[in-house]
Amino acid sequence: MEMDQSLAKNLLNNGAVLIITGVPVRTLFGVDLCTYTIADNFRGVKMIPPGFHYVWCAATGPYGDSAPRVGFAHYFKAREILVKEWDTTTEELKERQSPEPELEKQRIREHLKELDRFLAPYDLRSLKDWVKLTSHVVGEEVLNKCKPSLGTIRTNVELESCPDSERPRGSLNETYSVMKLKFVSDENDLLPKLKPVEGTAPRFNSVPDRVPKNSSPAEISLHSVDCIEACDELLKSYTNSLELIQEIQISFAFFVVGFSTESLLYWRKILNLLSHSEEAAGKYLSLYEEYYKILAFQLPHLPEELSMPTDGNTVYKDVRSLLYNLKRVGLESSGNLLIKSLEKSLNWKFDNLREDPEDMPIVVELNEAI
Repeated sequence: MEMDQSLAKNLLNNGAVLIITGVPVRTLFGVDLCTYTIADNFRGVKMIPPGFHYVWCAATGPYGDSAPRVGFAHYFKAREILVKEWDTTTEELKERQSPEPELEKQRIREHLKELDRFLAPYDLRSLKDWVKLTSHVVGEEVLNKCKPSLGTIRTNVELESCPDSERPRGSLNETYSVMKLKFVSDENDLLPKLKPVEGTAPRFNSVPDRVPKNSSPAEISLHSVDCIEACDELLKSYTNSLELIQEIQISFAFFVVGFSTESLLYWRKILNLLSHSEEAAGKYLSLYEEYYKILAFQLPHLPEELSMPTDGNTVYKDVRSLLYNLKRVGLESSGNLLIKSLEKSLNWKFDNLREDPEDMPIVVELNEAI
């Protein structure tokens, strides 16, 4: 296509360049939705469009098995040259250890023509999808805020060990009914208090619990019907709704490219919260008008286990609740556009939209002991 040729010519002159050194042959390597296999003469990628990009590597064993992806996010500037080198100990890319890094970049720039045959071009066929997934991430400030302070993004963050004194224990004096009620409202309290090693986890804003801890039975029912209080609390941590949209897009990019489980957890918490409040959908109309659009681009990129239209798939159920609430607050046309998009891309059907039974008032039986 002519437009692609024009874009390619522009990126040839103004695109960024990523130079990598020392990466073993057959290592899997990727930039955004582009995937390469390191060959003998592979030295990096050229014609990278300016903006937010995600770079990753995965070491490959002698029998073709690959390690989890390890990567980093970077906001490339026009004609920027970024140099990374392979760390044989950790099997990941790290900052180039050079006594004069700027001088090295200048020498690379002066010899780019000689290096050109060792550089793979950015795969422009995937650029359109990447732009859709990251359309609101403009500028490096928000990206630097969200990525781990140490820079490296892993599939699973390294966790600090849990001292025995901090392991959760139930009281011997608690009745079965009290313990059962605690399980409903404080399920996470039954898990060990594990924390990520400092600097290794993505730094998204915290997401309030849909049902606050220590809620009474009546409060559990209230928050289960509509979690507007949690949505209000969530939005307070952002200057405007655009900041939330940016974090949603960054977290999804970290997951869909880098397989970051921490980022997926954040993304799913946001989806669950925004999908189960009719009041919030009516109160934050501009947020929901934009949210349904980015979901239309994101959901088709989910792995198969999260894209099956079944009641066992919480993502599908949350989207169904979101569509119901959009209809209730007068955004039915927006909901219909999302329905048509998901029917085409995922074959999801949403006939007879109704309120999820799990969002109906909860009846909690209390015995005399309580």
